[in-house]
Amino acid sequence: MSELRSTEQRKADVLAVLGQNGDAWLATADQSGRPHLIAVSTWWDGSLIVITTTDGSRTARNLDEIRLGRLGVGSTDDAIMVDVEVLDSVPVADAAADLAADFSAAAGWNPAEEGPNWRFFRLQPRRIQAYRGYGELERRDVLRDGTWLA
Repeated sequence: MSELRSTEQRKADVLAVLGQNGDAWLATADQSGRPHLIAVSTWWDGSLIVITTTDGSRTARNLDEIRLGRLGVGSTDDAIMVDVEVLDSVPVADAAADLAADFSAAAGWNPAEEGPNWRFFRLQPRRIQAYRGYGELERRDVLRDGTWLA
């Protein structure tokens, strides 16, 4: 078994991964609890996670209705789970120039070039868990109720 990381080390590892602006899995649900999962590109602006999806998608509808989701990043033996709450959303065509440019630079693609009806969602992390294997499950929280634990 590998050495267990401190909360401080886990936080540093989470921030490093989020700062890479990679892809993640985003799980949402509708009012009935029916789950839905998609892959998304992310941009971490230092406090919020920005994703984009088409306006009429099941994900957009779920985020509009429930306003909650869960992002999964990493592998099964080095996982980061981020419970998020929708702060706001804006059509890509109406987004501030810096939001669109920063997302495009981070994600490596521009949703405005993909066609009409794309929206940015700014997601506020409410809980972040980071764990490498079963040994780290007990103290996996690094952010709870929107507050870093280290």
